Amino acid sequence: MSKPTDSVPALRRAVRVLDMVKESARPPLAADIARQLDLPRSTVHGLLAVMVELGLLEKNATQGYRLGTRLLDWVGGVTEKRDLVTEFYQALDGFSDLDSFTVTLTLLESMEVVYVACRNSATVLGASFRVGMRLPAIFTATGNAMLAEMDDTTFREWLTLHPASTWPNPLTPNGIRSVTTLVREIAEIRERGYAVDDEQVHDGLWCFGAGVKDYSGRMVAGVGVSLPQTDLARYDVAELGGRAVALAQAVSTRLGYRNMGTDSLGGMR
Repeated sequence: MSKPTDSVPALRRAVRVLDMVKESARPPLAADIARQLDLPRSTVHGLLAVMVELGLLEKNATQGYRLGTRLLDWVGGVTEKRDLVTEFYQALDGFSDLDSFTVTLTLLESMEVVYVACRNSATVLGASFRVGMRLPAIFTATGNAMLAEMDDTTFREWLTLHPASTWPNPLTPNGIRSVTTLVREIAEIRERGYAVDDEQVHDGLWCFGAGVKDYSGRMVAGVGVSLPQTDLARYDVAELGGRAVALAQAVSTRLGYRNMGTDSLGGMR
């Protein structure tokens, strides 16, 4: 089998440099890097200059190289997401009253929610949830819960960036179709404290959602509690919304948020 053509050798060299710098007992000089990686000095000097400019590497007083602070930002983002999923599952373990529901954790990315954690119930929902799945935010309970957590200025900015002309077609006849309807929905979510997907994602599927905040009070995710419409009559709708809120608060607490008593969705912001 022929060896595949390396179309991005500079990227591979940059990763090799980062690995070497990380493993070195002391910050290596440019000459050390060129020698150990068996690369031309001119190539190494050019590569190092760009990596320093981008914050991937830093130079110390002796002209040695160490890892840059931009890498810490990347690590922090990955760690934050991993910690969020871990805390979600650990919080969920304390909610035996949610065992019969499908429970999800989503992030808001532009106009979509992306599912980063899911615990499916044994009940057939008519739709399957899986990690990595994306859905239009305006049709989902978790998406609208996160939009409702925005202050008025941020929400207006979101609407400006995502005008109705760019919205996807509704997934069911119940899907939100206009800015007026969405604004009214957000106001209702803020008033009652939780969001409801009344068969907007899939016929016969209901979901109740609430927003999750981190230690700083920043909205970082949404949790959803889903069940078939045929099971809805067994519950009080407000109670189901309350279960989603309780789970969201539990996850928020595990993330360090401590202001639930005074900060609620009620009222315009």
